[in-house]
Amino acid sequence: MNSKDSVIIIESPNKVKKIAGFTGARVFATIGHFMELKNIETDNNYKPVFDYVASKKQSIFSYINACKGKKVYVATDPDREGYGIGYMFYSKIKNVAKEVYRAEFHEITESGVEKGLREAVLFENTNKKYYEAFLGRRVSDMLIGYTLSPYISNRLNIKGLSAGRVQTPALSLITDRENEIRAFDNLSEDEKLTYQIQAKILINSQECIIKQIAEDKEFKFNTLKEAQEEIQKLSGVNNAMLISIEKKEVKSNPPKPYTTSKLLKDGSKKLKISTKEVQDIAQKLFEAGLITYIRTDSEFLSQEYLKSHQIFYQNLYPETYQYTEYKAGKNSQAEAHEAIRITHPHKLEDLKAMLQNENIAQTKEIELYKMIFLNTLCSQSKAAVYENTTLNFKIKMNDFRLSFKNLIYEGYLKLLKNTGFGPNDENKLENNSNALDSNNQEIDDDKDNNNLANNKINSIENPINLDISKLKPNDLIPIKEIFIKALNKNAPKRYLESDFIEVLEKKGIGRPSTYATYTTILSKREYILIEDKKREIAPTQRGMSVIEFFKNDTNAWILDIAFTKEMEEKLDLIAQNEESYINFMKQIHSKIGNEIKFSGGSNTKHQSQSEQSEKSKGNNNAKGSNKIPSSQKQIDFCKAIAQTLNINLPKNLEKTAISQKTLLTNTLKNSMRKNTRKKMRIKNNFDRHNKHNVYKGRKG
Repeated sequence: MNSKDSVIIIESPNKVKKIAGFTGARVFATIGHFMELKNIETDNNYKPVFDYVASKKQSIFSYINACKGKKVYVATDPDREGYGIGYMFYSKIKNVAKEVYRAEFHEITESGVEKGLREAVLFENTNKKYYEAFLGRRVSDMLIGYTLSPYISNRLNIKGLSAGRVQTPALSLITDRENEIRAFDNLSEDEKLTYQIQAKILINSQECIIKQIAEDKEFKFNTLKEAQEEIQKLSGVNNAMLISIEKKEVKSNPPKPYTTSKLLKDGSKKLKISTKEVQDIAQKLFEAGLITYIRTDSEFLSQEYLKSHQIFYQNLYPETYQYTEYKAGKNSQAEAHEAIRITHPHKLEDLKAMLQNENIAQTKEIELYKMIFLNTLCSQSKAAVYENTTLNFKIKMNDFRLSFKNLIYEGYLKLLKNTGFGPNDENKLENNSNALDSNNQEIDDDKDNNNLANNKINSIENPINLDISKLKPNDLIPIKEIFIKALNKNAPKRYLESDFIEVLEKKGIGRPSTYATYTTILSKREYILIEDKKREIAPTQRGMSVIEFFKNDTNAWILDIAFTKEMEEKLDLIAQNEESYINFMKQIHSKIGNEIKFSGGSNTKHQSQSEQSEKSKGNNNAKGSNKIPSSQKQIDFCKAIAQTLNINLPKNLEKTAISQKTLLTNTLKNSMRKNTRKKMRIKNNFDRHNKHNVYKGRKG
């Protein structure tokens, strides 16, 4: 498609050369946001005040000049934030350009760009409510951040603290989990155990373990004494009676196409890198034209791609290929957007050579592309089939069970052999869909700790060698031993960075364009540390103190996950013209209340103004400060935070508010300085290896 007399506006400079080569048009990149939110006129319907990013101003002016009298395609990224950037550029050129169109490039290939230009619509006819939704997110983030951040810094007398619409509830999930871990650790050793009665039986001279069940699930005793009393009733029994043998075929469906959260999760876990690094590599693959757009919550695959996939792979993998359509997903915001997939079908053995042609040569880059390639391939493959076998027994009047499963048809698992992502590999490809039994009844894999793809079994290491062909109901099976097994209770664990994004998604916090930024922001604020190769997220005392403060403050609403989710949903309603930007902002502002004022300007300016206000209050009360008693709320807050952080408070805590605040602050600072110095060295080592995103001007 020849567009040599046209201008195309995009975000990333890394796509300029490719798109210009495909189209012949002049292509310019804004490098993300080129307008900076400077202020909010809260008394003027929350009108945002924008100004040019100083470093980009001259370039943007030259792009505007190049658009004069031209046909312009605004092809900023195909999401809400991309639309917002595009709308800002459109507003600059709408009176000087010949025509302005909105185009979306979901893949940077010749056919993908051609399709985007062919289906472009006049920008004037697009849904401008997307821009209002974009504003709602950006302006509300500033309103909350620039009010609550200086507020908490002043109250705790610690500079540089911050709070945000998403980062604070996200941090609260991390600190709540840490409190659960501490509570569990404080249990006695006996309280950390449960007890189960098991029996060792002989089937064809092979030892097998059967477990006591009740109400169709494994039964466990809370105390050893209870288990001992029950096992005494079974003493002297030499045989278990076989009651029934049940066999059922169970399907293990192949992985669904990647959404952003699933890709970030799998990439971080398998490649052992941060979600930010996964996003950066995926962005590079997208810009090279190798995969589709990476910010999506959709599982949809286009008919155009499915047909090309079928033509290429149906004869290549006749035993496993299966044409499968996917819908966007119940929580997706864009049916038209596709999942993350490869752009061109090809053979696995051609993968490295193809990547080298696009200058993709780093090991992690190759591995991430391979992961996306296999996910795309498996999503169009048949399910694996297992035979689940259950043997039910009675020992006296107690029920016992033995269960195992055998793989009887490989399906998509066959494609994963010798790839490094197979079911027996450390980096096995995740099965992220529910299994179905032979009656198409859903089986929740999350409730069964054994992923069907792992071919793990319950009680027997190798079920294939267990011959049960001659067994029949009422057979008496010899018992070798009946015993009590002490089992560790499932201790709460810290979130892995790879899993945390999915937790946020399920709770309705954030959107695909911002998933990878949350842990980065919290880490930079020194609220969390991401430790060891597993990339466990641990809160620092600084982070714990922020959440503890808000739990005892009138602004505890900032921790409310339900409220955060509701705000995300309202942003979607704004885009659908079912909610207004002004009402959205009023609702958030009403939560903050009149106690904290927003006065605009940079974060530093806000902090200094707030600090100045607090100092004025302190000066007014200076003469009689030692005689002002602490309020009960202040005392309770100090005691709560001291207990959480394991710090000691003075005995004369109740005497003065000022000494209380000073002592608590100094204790916090010293404790944080002492206990986090070593961990921060680890964090800094991680930071040294982080690459800069090309989207330096784009947040999220």
